Amino acid sequence: MAIGIERFVTGPIETNTYLVINEMKQCLIVDPSGDCSEVLEFIKNNELIPDAIVITHGHFDHVMGIDEILGAYSGLKIFIHPQEAILLRNSEFNGSYMIGMSFSYMGAVTDIEEGVMQIGNFQAKIIVVPGHSPAGTAILIDKYLICGDILFAGSVGRSDLLGGDEASLLRGIREKFLTLPDETIVCPGHGGRTTIAREKRENPYL
Repeated sequence: MAIGIERFVTGPIETNTYLVINEMKQCLIVDPSGDCSEVLEFIKNNELIPDAIVITHGHFDHVMGIDEILGAYSGLKIFIHPQEAILLRNSEFNGSYMIGMSFSYMGAVTDIEEGVMQIGNFQAKIIVVPGHSPAGTAILIDKYLICGDILFAGSVGRSDLLGGDEASLLRGIREKFLTLPDETIVCPGHGGRTTIAREKRENPYL
């Protein structure tokens, strides 16, 4: 089944929120940050059917839009790794206090675990790379790797936050990302897309 990706820059520190769209016009909403009005407008205008919310990690800038999305689509499940759900529920752990806010989400969530799993109507390969956060989660669907703040174009995630560990982050990227096909399109949590081939060739951290 053909897959498409749409990117929206949302929230206080320009986070990438993604829609993963299949041929049936169903979509996953990945990492909704603050002010998702453009995301919701796109869904409505294109008559998409939201399938689930997927969170790559629990930092505030990747989760602040959950309530806004649920306000429009109340029945959606939220998929997140259990070690990241701890951050989701505590403003001190997720960093929202750093911008003068106290965001937490206490509603029900569905666990993500490493391996191939079904998320709504999408089959995804889940790859867990700790180091930026306790259990940073990448979602590989078709040729797209949506990886939160694990890997960026020409850079990697910071490792000085709660649960961070630079050695684990770099090892995980090398062992789990750089072994993917070169043509894999990397969709990071901030900034533009890249490919596995480009990061192998040019990323100074790797």
